Amino acid sequence: MKTKFIVSFMLLLSLGAAAQTSRREMAREPGRTGSAYFAYPGPSQKALTPAPAGYEPVYISHYGRHGSRYMTDNKYYVQAIGMLDSAARTGILTPMGAQVLEKLNTAYADALSRDGDLTKLGGRQHRDIAHRMYERFPSLLSQPLKVDARSSVVGRCMISMFYFSQELQGLNPALEIRMDASKRDMPFVVGDEDVEKPEGAQADALKARVTAMQDKAYNPARLKKVLFTDVKKADAFVDGVKLMKALYNIAEDMQNVPELGIDLLGIFTREELFAIWNGNNAGWLRHCGLLPGSTPRFLEQKPVLDSLVAAADRAVRSGVPSVSLRFSHDSAVLPLAYLMGLKETQGCTADVENLYKRVSIDKIIPMAANIQLIFYRKEGSEDILVKFLLNENETAIPVKTDVSPYYHWSDVKAYWEAK
Repeated sequence: MKTKFIVSFMLLLSLGAAAQTSRREMAREPGRTGSAYFAYPGPSQKALTPAPAGYEPVYISHYGRHGSRYMTDNKYYVQAIGMLDSAARTGILTPMGAQVLEKLNTAYADALSRDGDLTKLGGRQHRDIAHRMYERFPSLLSQPLKVDARSSVVGRCMISMFYFSQELQGLNPALEIRMDASKRDMPFVVGDEDVEKPEGAQADALKARVTAMQDKAYNPARLKKVLFTDVKKADAFVDGVKLMKALYNIAEDMQNVPELGIDLLGIFTREELFAIWNGNNAGWLRHCGLLPGSTPRFLEQKPVLDSLVAAADRAVRSGVPSVSLRFSHDSAVLPLAYLMGLKETQGCTADVENLYKRVSIDKIIPMAANIQLIFYRKEGSEDILVKFLLNENETAIPVKTDVSPYYHWSDVKAYWEAK
């Protein structure tokens, strides 16, 4: 048993290293610099670790973010097009600036009145995740099961739930899927903002440091020279920081509407993209309370976790195989993953400039991000095992286990209750 635990602990450490991000990695895959805009990459782990002998899956609890979406506010199009159009009428747009304006007009025509809507890619992502779930756990999902699917009341989440459920239903018409989206369920699907949270001892200082870091990342001097032939004249009506921020958001969201074939990331240097991403990464981690001394907003997810535990207990006690699906938002998936103890979220420090070396949100909450808990039972045994998947890859929590990457459900619950 001791040897097995040592192996499990070393695996946890090695897996933790995979949560780090390097500048080279960002340069190789610039879409990651979009942080929560990053389009779901699919699992890097193709084959999952087989369950211990005799154990079969009996219950799946899936908690996911909606799929790829349009920007939630088209103000960035209005701001960027307005400034570049003024420059065009003034005759100071460079050829590159003119190309950018043309692409913005095309993208805005597609996005008009679709603020926050699920994109076509977002629907495909959930179909693909559901399809892989079926292929990975056929002994469970090929049965005539009951599937309880619940969603945030936001449209993109409800449509994501529909695509996911529709794919499962097509693969197994015998599934009895009940879909619902109700304000009554929001505390158990999205979280409860009214949960009491003690003020962080360093909350104000951390916010100030992260804000300064983010402000520093938006230095538009180089970008203005790329877009305008007369920067001094442009300064009369162009807010460089506002323009750079608008173009960044639009450029990153283009990966979520690939059918447009528009690439705007090239107007930024890799250093600029990394700096903006680094500030956003720190901002997310601070806001959710993952930094020591910050306000622990992750506690808002306690009702969600309590509900997931209660549903799992009911399912395994009943002895009747079943599935639970919940569809939420990035702002819920990240703190829930932390509250669960998933290794990708652990190890933050107050060193905000270097948080990327420890935790990277693009690896946690890309579009269609998901946490899956797979429960297993062995005939004749009361012991329940559970395995954690983050974005369909096996992950780990800081709980002793002799069957890694599986955990005894009783040990997991004891760990969460102690927290």
